[in-house]
Amino acid sequence: MFKSMKAILLFFVAGLVIATTAGLTYFAQRAVTKSVMESEFIHAQDIVDAAYQNVANGYQSILFSKKTAFANRKNNLKNIVAIALDLVRQNYRKSRQGLLTKTEAQQLSIKQLKNIRYDHGTGYIWINDTSDPIPRMIMHPTMPELDGKILDSPSFDCVRGTNKNLFSAFRKTCLSNGSGFVEYLWPKPTKKGLSVEQPKLSYVELFKEWGWIIGSGVYIDDIETEVSKRTREVITELRKSFGKIKVGRHGYTFIFSEEPELIIHPAYERIPAEQLINPLTGKSILVELKKAAHNKNVLEYIWDKPPHHKGEFKFRKRAYIKYFKPLDWYICSSAYMDDLEQPGLELRNTILMLSIGGLALALIVATYLSGKLVQPLTKLTAAARTIRESGVSSTEIPIEGPTEIKELGTVISQMLDSIQNALREKEKFLEALEESNHQLSTSNYQLENKIEEHARAQRELIKLRNHQRMILDSMPSILVGINHDGAITLWNKKAMEATGLTHEEAAGKQLGAVFPLLAQEIEKVKGMIISGKINLRSRVPRIIDGETHYENITIYPLINNGYDGAVIRLDDVTSIVRIEEMMIQTEKMMSVGGLAAGMAHEINNPLGGILQGAQNIERRLLPGMPRNEHIAGKLGVSLEDIGKYAQERGILKILNGVRESASRAAEIITNMLNFSRKTDVHRTSCHLNELADRAVALAAQDYDLKKEYDFKQIEIVKDYEANLPYVVCAPTEIEQVLLNLLGNAAHAMSENKKKKPAIEIKIWKDDEYVAVSVADNGPGMAENVRKRIFEPFYTTKPKGVGTGLGLSVSYFIITENHNGSICVESIPGNGSKFIFKLPITTIR
Repeated sequence: MFKSMKAILLFFVAGLVIATTAGLTYFAQRAVTKSVMESEFIHAQDIVDAAYQNVANGYQSILFSKKTAFANRKNNLKNIVAIALDLVRQNYRKSRQGLLTKTEAQQLSIKQLKNIRYDHGTGYIWINDTSDPIPRMIMHPTMPELDGKILDSPSFDCVRGTNKNLFSAFRKTCLSNGSGFVEYLWPKPTKKGLSVEQPKLSYVELFKEWGWIIGSGVYIDDIETEVSKRTREVITELRKSFGKIKVGRHGYTFIFSEEPELIIHPAYERIPAEQLINPLTGKSILVELKKAAHNKNVLEYIWDKPPHHKGEFKFRKRAYIKYFKPLDWYICSSAYMDDLEQPGLELRNTILMLSIGGLALALIVATYLSGKLVQPLTKLTAAARTIRESGVSSTEIPIEGPTEIKELGTVISQMLDSIQNALREKEKFLEALEESNHQLSTSNYQLENKIEEHARAQRELIKLRNHQRMILDSMPSILVGINHDGAITLWNKKAMEATGLTHEEAAGKQLGAVFPLLAQEIEKVKGMIISGKINLRSRVPRIIDGETHYENITIYPLINNGYDGAVIRLDDVTSIVRIEEMMIQTEKMMSVGGLAAGMAHEINNPLGGILQGAQNIERRLLPGMPRNEHIAGKLGVSLEDIGKYAQERGILKILNGVRESASRAAEIITNMLNFSRKTDVHRTSCHLNELADRAVALAAQDYDLKKEYDFKQIEIVKDYEANLPYVVCAPTEIEQVLLNLLGNAAHAMSENKKKKPAIEIKIWKDDEYVAVSVADNGPGMAENVRKRIFEPFYTTKPKGVGTGLGLSVSYFIITENHNGSICVESIPGNGSKFIFKLPITTIR
């Protein structure tokens, strides 16, 4: 078999192709399978993280819905009670005008309020008096048996948290604040009568003229119903978004709860959790996923593959799990291992098919070439054998085939013609044969090199294209390439995220149709293509959701080898602009702080001399001091007469004014020093709600005719989060900040006499901080005022009323002395809100 040249050539070609195919298939399949599995595992983890963020956003939406529903209910209660009070006031005015007697006005008011219903009949109005210690019921529409009775039954000891008498709590709230909210337990009216006691929130307000307390309430379960509705909406939204997520070809994402119970699942959502059993362990698969979530966050197991292989528990899976504590939810992303191995198998099959085709083609070519080589040699061999056996004249030497073989025939013919030159011709023949073999070997080697170079270039081109795509997609900017007609040629990942369109969907379409925000850039692009210059526009403002954002737009013209087009780059620089504004404000505060420190030290000494001199003048005019009496007697004058003269001429009043002015200047200097450096004061653990209450009590004593406001006439609304953590701070400094904010709010509201002044103080936990906000319903402030409000000596108050240092000192107390932050939110006509935050555990 291997003695034939043709057989050797065919065997060599076939073996070479098969060996190359086997090696390429084995290593390519392993590399592709490993790369795809690693990529998909990372993708699955990213999907879990993204799903976790979606759930967190939904949870924040539920919390916001709950707070909004509670606030709306409270406002509705106040409005309903206000309507009831308006009816009572109308009847009261009629009694004052003599149109009704007091008894008739009260009976008419009771009748009108008794018929008020809302919230499908569950809402109503009641009236009780202010008797001490236990009030008396005047009217209750659903429990008329209480009318006229003293409400001292133990069943009324239902105030939540204290179990105190409910109506005594109403009385205390109204006598202290005029109105307020109280939480308690109370039966709920239903179609079948009164239910068992339910949590309820009521708003009560005092009608002082008759000593009536008028109130209405809402049941907490009604609010929870609204929150549950929002929770279901969030689950529906998550179900839609999860339905679009695929991990591999058949993988999916799902959510289950702590119970455990499936919340979102593409195939088993309605199946009880106890029926979902791991076939290898016999245990609940959800219980095993829960354990994995608190351990390594990964679990591998055997499961079925819906929808075509549902119930066939033979497919290997890997799941990534994260635990969302606020809702007790577990978020899972799972992928099938055979899906991840499939690309490698498909590549192997493709290589095998191509290799079989290549083998067949190689064998055909090898057969053809071997025939071209071997057939003429076979004829020459037969002719030579005939000559050996029958003589030189017995046959004709064939001259055909490749050039080398033709030359061989010619040489043999010449050998027969000239036997004398046989040896020399034989040497020539051997040399020619050797040269032809060398040329053939060289040609084959060059052909193989060219084939290998072509394959290598093709691989490098594919790798270069993929690398270029990865670079473009990894850039944080939006990159869009267009040709001279405005059609899209380049589209990176950021552009896809901004529009929701993939590169395939956007390619070839007009820029204005796909990306309307860049439609106005088309004409500029055409101009840049003509001029060949780069165009950069920095900080272009754009309004997004009512907020101004800033963008850098750069246009790069592309003109090369007959192709003309451009690349548009879009960068969001809003955060950079914000940081630059903060740096400018910080540098301004630091420079003014240094100036304030220098001025304070220079002015303090002469101020001390002024104060001491004014005090000495007053003392030397006072009678009863031996030295004063001695000098007056020596000069023959009376201190009493001097005192009368000083009184009549206003000298003492002038000296008092000097001392007050010097004291005011000293106070300003003290504020300037506090503004320019940190103070070394005692710090301790405090509850900010207690400091806020003390600050409000201190502010309530503030009344000045020049300021034109009385703090006691301002409505104070407190909204403190329960169980607030401690913060380490200097209590007096924080009280000073709160007093500054309360005083500024009171002064701002004094400018508007048409609206009842109100200040809302809110305290809550914000991550690692406790946040405090002080909001008023004053006139607010313009943007140019808001940006400068913390600058030293900047004030909007009239001359002589403010120094412009209160908020500056407050800024440094919070930011420098307590390592916190302070900001202001204000819209002209809608009041202002100052917010500061202090760290919970640590401080510089």
